Amino acid sequence: MAFTTENRKIENIFQRAAIYSVPRYQRDYVWKEVNWKELWIDLQFTLKNSNEIPWSHFLGTIVLNQSKDKENGLDKYEIIDGQQRMMTIYLLLIAIYKNFKRLSSGDIKNISNYIYESFLTSLTKESKRELMINNELYNEDLKFIIDAASNCTNIAKNNKLYKPFIYFDNNLLNKDYDYLDKFLNKLLSVNIVEIISGEDEEIYNIFEVLNARGQKLKQIELLKNHIMKYIQPRELEFIDKAKIKWRNIQKNIEHLNDPDVLIQHFAKCYIEKNADNQNSIYRLIKEEIKIDDLSRFLDKLEEFSEAYKEITWKDSNYETIKYFNIKRNQQIRSLLCAIFVLNGNDIIDEELKEKSLLQLRNFFFIFNTTQQTSNKTDKIISAISYKVYNCKTTNEFKIVFSDFMYELESYIVQKDYKLLFESNQSFKYSNKDTTMKRNNKLVKFVLEQICVKDQHDTKIDSNNLTIEHLKSDDGSLDNSSIWNLTLTTDQINSEELKNKEIKEKIKILKEKSTIRINQNLDEYLINGVFDFNKRKSDFLDLIFDEIFTFEPDTFNISKEEISLYNKYEKSLMKNNDSELVSILKENGTMFLKKLENDPKLKNLYDRFNNYRSTN
Repeated sequence: MAFTTENRKIENIFQRAAIYSVPRYQRDYVWKEVNWKELWIDLQFTLKNSNEIPWSHFLGTIVLNQSKDKENGLDKYEIIDGQQRMMTIYLLLIAIYKNFKRLSSGDIKNISNYIYESFLTSLTKESKRELMINNELYNEDLKFIIDAASNCTNIAKNNKLYKPFIYFDNNLLNKDYDYLDKFLNKLLSVNIVEIISGEDEEIYNIFEVLNARGQKLKQIELLKNHIMKYIQPRELEFIDKAKIKWRNIQKNIEHLNDPDVLIQHFAKCYIEKNADNQNSIYRLIKEEIKIDDLSRFLDKLEEFSEAYKEITWKDSNYETIKYFNIKRNQQIRSLLCAIFVLNGNDIIDEELKEKSLLQLRNFFFIFNTTQQTSNKTDKIISAISYKVYNCKTTNEFKIVFSDFMYELESYIVQKDYKLLFESNQSFKYSNKDTTMKRNNKLVKFVLEQICVKDQHDTKIDSNNLTIEHLKSDDGSLDNSSIWNLTLTTDQINSEELKNKEIKEKIKILKEKSTIRINQNLDEYLINGVFDFNKRKSDFLDLIFDEIFTFEPDTFNISKEEISLYNKYEKSLMKNNDSELVSILKENGTMFLKKLENDPKLKNLYDRFNNYRSTN
């Protein structure tokens, strides 16, 4: 194949006597601040740590189609892939040129001329200077920017390339000669892979291979690379420890089908900015987490991964999260982990954790019973995950979580749970109907909760039990309803109960089953007939009045107390009073009494009253 692939530096690319043309069909320049910022941060990092790291920034790949004929003595290249990178570097070189021009004296003037003649323009055989980038959409805009840079004047905001140029120009505006000189050299040393061919068909095949084939890297793999590349300090011992932490993270999530969900849910807790789009999580993290903060980020991610393993592991010991795993509810994981992390850091105790998890389970059980879709609660789950994760005290957590509970209540208030449960096919089970057969885990879970309610002498584990139909399974909705079902051992099911009449089954279960509700099934035999309506009524009462009860005031905090707390917090935050904010979060609803009754806090009490009077 007649193409060459070479590792180049920016200096090699832009120092040629050449013109780089952008074909008409190529898309517009579309890079945004997030892209410029990424390049800028990378260059700053390599500049700052040039003594500790042996590498320079890697810009990626450009694909060029070289013309066989020269134009006015200049080599001609068509940019097949890499237009965005080439244009961005070109604008950055113009910004450096302008800022050397700004200093404008002696050797500095020579450097600015050197940049203009070596990297911004090429000299034709007719001794005319042509811009190195030729793009019909932007040629006039580029000329205006270079003219303005030469004369150190402003450019018009309607210039199509105003925003990217101004971004770099503003970052260089107050820099001195030494900085600009070092920065220019760092930029010129940036690595790039250059692929050149002179055959159209071949060059487009190369473009297709680079952009359409191969397996896309996982977000978490990109994140690992980013952390290991930039984590500070750049000492071998520290980097080795970082690698161990990352191995721990990978071990904690090796059971997941898609490991990217970990960083998506962690981002919802760690970063206040929206993190709902899983495909953009890596970029969001790069934008929001400064390089100097990557070490803390890695520590917190490792801690979070421990909690994530706990809530997603199929054999987890936590009964309160079993329901979410059965329903495959990923949406709630960020909040569950936030609660686990608070407990692990002794901000909330085990009892408080269990109460919170129980209320979440009970709400979503009711919410799903009413057959509402989870997209209704996606945004509030994301918001509360961040708030809970960042709670610093027990009382702050109680307030934040209670406020969330009252918000959730609005989704299920005035819903007839019992009636909707009857018609919800998720709670029906039959071996004769494949659509109902897949409900096995959920139905067993509900039956287990019912059995456990009155079982005090033996442990019930639905994993070791099977579902038995009292009236034989015929695939009908009535016989598939949960009030026609019970749990029993596989041995009793297959050896004792198979194909028997309901009265015989009840007698066998009374004698041989250790499950109390099985022993008491004869209570529903009225004049020799099993009363399914009575059992249905009892089940519905148990499920919604005793087992899956939702209590938004579980921490005995009223809506009015929450409203007052939020009002105080808003006022104190507005006045930047971190001292009083800390006392508020430590004491929660008892904040005002604490100020009133503690003589040591009299000055703070007076200050708070002053805020109240002025507001």
